[in-house]
Amino acid sequence: MSVGKRLKEERKRLGLTQEEMAVQLGLTRYAQLNFEKDVNLPGGAYLLAALDCGVDVMYVLSGHRAQLDPADLRLLSLIKSAPPIARTAALAALGVSADKAISSAGPTVVLNDSDVGQTISTTALIDQSNMQITVGGRKKKRS
Repeated sequence: MSVGKRLKEERKRLGLTQEEMAVQLGLTRYAQLNFEKDVNLPGGAYLLAALDCGVDVMYVLSGHRAQLDPADLRLLSLIKSAPPIARTAALAALGVSADKAISSAGPTVVLNDSDVGQTISTTALIDQSNMQITVGGRKKKRS
């Protein structure tokens, strides 16, 4: 599934028309239409505004949900706050031992917004062979 199709899916999940989403994000309906048809890819400013409107930007870009649905979030919260013996019992009831759950967990991605800037940490392997980092961005000095 493409970025545009996932963007359209998120718009529909939020119950918005193309016109309504475009107005909320400061665009024309045609710009929104072009994003959803994969004519253009949305930029950073658009994605930040979309995040503020409730769009799961991680899903739009990667196809992986960054947010859990409320029932899963509640369950996770209960397990995290449970005493160790209750947590072990809950995992055992699901047929998973605590050690096995930790070792079989897939890669995780954590986004932190700090004073220094946005940092991303993950347990997955990342191919950095084509990575480019730009620092600064100042205009060239005139001679």
